[in-house]
Amino acid sequence: MVSGVVQSAAEGVLPPAVDLKGVRIAFESAGGERFVAVEGADLRVADGEFVAIVGPTGCGKSTLLNATAGLLAPAAGTVTVFGEPLAGLNRRAGYLFQAEALFPWKTALENVAIGLDVAGVRHGEARERASQWLTRVGLGAFAARYPHQLSGGQRKRVGLAQVLIRDPKILLMDEPFGPLDAQTRQIMGNMLLSLWTSERKAVMFVTHDLEEAIALA
Repeated sequence: MVSGVVQSAAEGVLPPAVDLKGVRIAFESAGGERFVAVEGADLRVADGEFVAIVGPTGCGKSTLLNATAGLLAPAAGTVTVFGEPLAGLNRRAGYLFQAEALFPWKTALENVAIGLDVAGVRHGEARERASQWLTRVGLGAFAARYPHQLSGGQRKRVGLAQVLIRDPKILLMDEPFGPLDAQTRQIMGNMLLSLWTSERKAVMFVTHDLEEAIALA
């Protein structure tokens, strides 16, 4: 559900964070059969806009996210990010998958800081910023715990902090709360909206749950 109309850059407004035009994505099976996952998709997401992509399993929602992330190249159509054609990985995007991406041998603090470590940020600064983000997602007291010592909802919070600490301009979320119980999903949704209100990033949130889409977007 895409809301609003985005003005063009020529009118003095920044170009959309994401602009998909006529995107077609197809795969070929081992037997040579051609399968079209997305056909003629158009989607524009303004900077700071929260967009929910709703549909049944297998309709191509995750494929659209992967194209926006630069993980898949469309067979036809264009993907532009802040007015620039996307070539390779989308360095302005952070991706929160449905499956957890935490290292089991690292603490919550170390998991959140790992992106900064890879980017060459000083050890002390990376830990300080990771601690701040854990506090923002309500896990300041759980920094020394390992993933197996955290609940499903807590691990999702660590994952969200792990993505946001890199300060992406675009947040891609692929059914991130799907495995959680209803109450925890609601708590996570409220926390996400609170963070979005303060950070105002462009969000593409994939879900098959219409109620969740309405509540968030």
